[in-house]
Parts: sequence; structure tokens; C-alpha cells
Amino acid sequence: MTPRSKRILGKSIVVTIIAIVATFGLSFTARIALQMPIDWLSWVECTFIPILIGMPVGAYIFAQSETIQDTCDKLEKSYAELKEAHDRFTFVTSHDPMTGLLSRVEFIARMDRKRDEGECDTLLLIDPDHFSSINDKHGHSKGDETLVRIAKALVYTTRPGDSIGRLGGEEFGVLLRDVRKEQAITIAENIRRHIEGGPWVKGQQDGVRVTVSIGGAEIPSGADAEDVLRAAGRCLFDAKQRGRNLVSFTYQVARLQNIAGRKT
Repeated sequence: MTPRSKRILGKSIVVTIIAIVATFGLSFTARIALQMPIDWLSWVECTFIPILIGMPVGAYIFAQSETIQDTCDKLEKSYAELKEAHDRFTFVTSHDPMTGLLSRVEFIARMDRKRDEGECDTLLLIDPDHFSSINDKHGHSKGDETLVRIAKALVYTTRPGDSIGRLGGEEFGVLLRDVRKEQAITIAENIRRHIEGGPWVKGQQDGVRVTVSIGGAEIPSGADAEDVLRAAGRCLFDAKQRGRNLVSFTYQVARLQNIAGRKT
């Protein structure tokens, strides 16, 4: 006998016993009140009628209850599996599969968030210097390893509320929430120094020295994401032109003044 059958039988027996006791109580009380005799037929009726009616009815009701409970459990399990699959799909579509960082689309969507008047975020564009030489000299697997380590370094050197994305190829973006230029420069320098001093491609006699160039731009209320990306891109290009392994906000003020002028 299965555990399910045992539960149904046990519950049916309990209900039948209660029905027998209740039948005896009601029947004998009524007979005494009406001064009717209590004979052997009374005992038989009070015993077997509840059994003949109560057992099948109880078994049917409890069997249906078990079926409903099983269905509810299956539905709950299916819902949990569906939610897990949806969460996995959402993560896959909004994150870079190699580094686990935000995808370009998701990152730009976060850049476009509504900001209150006077609230300002800052965008950092991070690009490794001479990255193609790592692929050429050590292979693409070592290049991928380098990108993953840079991604980990960005997570380590930023705050939990900041957003980090891989914007394409070897370019990364960091969205510093509610941070202005002065503080952003400090954070960017920490990122640059941390990556410059980190252990990189192992197992090579000559090793690999990895550095990054960083360009930054503030994102004031009402700014367009593409305009800010272009401004930060110009700063990143400036850092590359001035020798790499640098942080640049050179075009920040003039560029954002033009942006603000177009928005008004």
C-alpha cells in the first residue's frame, strides 16, 4: 500500500469512527427521549450504516483532496521552475556571457535612468592598452582571461550600487551612481592603479603587463546617453593619445555644457 493510500484509509477510518459515535449518541438519545426500545437492530443500524456510507464518502473526499494537493504541489514546482528559467533567460539576455557583466544594451538602459534635478552620475569608459598584442603574442584564450580579470578588478574597485558593463570587444563601462567628476577621477585612478599592479597572464616567462586608459564624463539630469558616450569616448581617445595608462576628463566641461544647452 502506498503512503497516499495509507493516508486516505487512515483519515477515512477516523471520520467513520466519529460518525459511528455521533450516530449512537443521537440515535440512543432520541430513542430514550421518545421512550423507544433499544434492541439489537438499533446497534446494527448505528454501527453499519455509518460504515457503509461514511467509509466510501470519506475515502472519495480524501482521495480528491490528495489529488488536489498533488496538483497544487506540481503547479508550485512548475511555477518555481518557470521563474528560474525566466530569471536565467533575463540574466543571459542582459549580461555578457564571458565576463558576467551587463551587456551594452542593458548598460545604456541604466544610463538612461530618470534623474532628479541636480542629480548627477558619471560614466567611465575603460579600454586595455595594446590589447591586440596580448592576443597576438599569447593567444586569444589568454586575451579572454585578461578581459575576465579586468572585469573582476572593476567589480572589486567599485561600489555595489554602481553598474558595470562590457560595451563591446575589450571596452568596458562603469556607471558611478550619484558621483561627480572630482570623486569619479579618484575612483578611476584607483581602477587604473589596481589593474596596473595586478597579476596577469601566468605561465609566461616574459609575463604580460596590463594597463588601461580611462575616459570619463558626467551625466547630468536630462543628458542623452549617446552624447555622454561620445564625450567619454573623446576623453578615452585623449588618454590613449597622451601615452595610455591615464585617466582623462579633458572634454567633460565643454561637452556637457553643449548637451545642457541643447536640452533647454
